[in-house]
Amino acid sequence: MAGQFFDYQGEVEDILPVQTFSSGFTKRDLIVNADKDSRYPSPVKFTFKKDNCALLDNIRKGQQVKVHFVIDGRKWEGPKGVQYFVDLTALKLDVLNGDGTSTEPVPEPADFDAEVGQSDIDDMPF
Repeated sequence: MAGQFFDYQGEVEDILPVQTFSSGFTKRDLIVNADKDSRYPSPVKFTFKKDNCALLDNIRKGQQVKVHFVIDGRKWEGPKGVQYFVDLTALKLDVLNGDGTSTEPVPEPADFDAEVGQSDIDDMPF
C-alpha cells in the first residue's frame, strides 16, 4: 500500500507526549495551525509513529513547520461494531525560517509500507 504524499505548513500549537500501547507500538501527536490568527483557526493533528516520534524531540511551540504526511484509513471491528478511522500519518518534518524556507535539507519521504504495518494496528481501538 503506497499513499499519496501531502504537505501542510503552519505554526506548532502543541506537541503531545508519546503514547505506548500493549503491543509496543508508539505514537506521538503534533498539532499545527495554519490559520492561528484567523477568526476561525484550524488546528490539525498529525500522528508520528514508531521511530518517527523522535522527530518531535527538538520541536517547540510557536515554530513554523512543514509536515509531510499521508492519509491513513483503517477499519476496526470491536464490541460496538465496525468503526472507521482516519489519521494524518506524518513521515517527516521541516522546521522553517521566517520566509518559509527550510532550515535544513529535506530528506526523502519514508516508505509508507514500512512505516505503517497491519500488525501495528491490529489491537488499536482507534
